[in-house]
Amino acid sequence: MASHRKRITKRQGKMKGRIASTHLLVTITYNILKTGEPYHELGLNYLEEKQNNKELKMIEYLKKKGYTIAPPEQQTA
Repeated sequence: MASHRKRITKRQGKMKGRIASTHLLVTITYNILKTGEPYHELGLNYLEEKQNNKELKMIEYLKKKGYTIAPPEQQTA
């Protein structure tokens, strides 16, 4: 929930971040009461892992299409 709030706050401001996190909490509570299943937090790294998985899937897709993918060159400071 903290990462959700930070993401919204960064784009839309503090008040909308608060309202969005409250809405998320109400939605989670409703679903817990409706289904009776406990809530499972996705974790702090969920968004980063999701982005990495998306990049890996894109690389695999391009390889299937016949493109060669090379790792980016590291720049020295």
